[in-house]
Amino acid sequence: MGFSLWLAVPAVLASQTACLKPAPVNVFRLGEKVQVGPLIYNVFGTEWQGQIGEGPQARMPTHRFLKLHLTVVNSGAEVLSVPPFRLIDEAGRNYDESMEGQGIPQWVGMIRNVKPANTLEGYALFDVEPKSYQLKLDDGSESGRVTLVDLPLQFEVKKPATELLEPPAKILEAPK
Repeated sequence: MGFSLWLAVPAVLASQTACLKPAPVNVFRLGEKVQVGPLIYNVFGTEWQGQIGEGPQARMPTHRFLKLHLTVVNSGAEVLSVPPFRLIDEAGRNYDESMEGQGIPQWVGMIRNVKPANTLEGYALFDVEPKSYQLKLDDGSESGRVTLVDLPLQFEVKKPATELLEPPAKILEAPK
């Protein structure tokens, strides 16, 4: 009887932990407002770059630089620190922000404090392989709640200068 009781205890404990539901995962798209605690995020777009800067001061990535254009609004009543941003790929691997953003206009930096009712706007930078990712947003608590923003792989296609010009207007001929 003692042996069967010894087997029953782990089985009961395993069934109890299997009943625990994982924290809900909320997934948003680019351009959608995302509230995580008192911080409201909006990721407007992504841009891939092969380097930052020009000439001898140019910095080259290990893979490619991914710039995220975003805003963070503090809807709380006190100054808040914006947690570090993290990317997650389809295999579940995590990627931290790059500290190589010096020289990028409006780089949000690594230490970010936002006063109540104020907005932080700019760019976060990552050095990652070109593919689709999700941006993981954190409220800094231990709630276990996960909020993600889909970042599909998109390369900006620049049109040649000749295509930017409009075709000449049709010249009307006088009737004969």
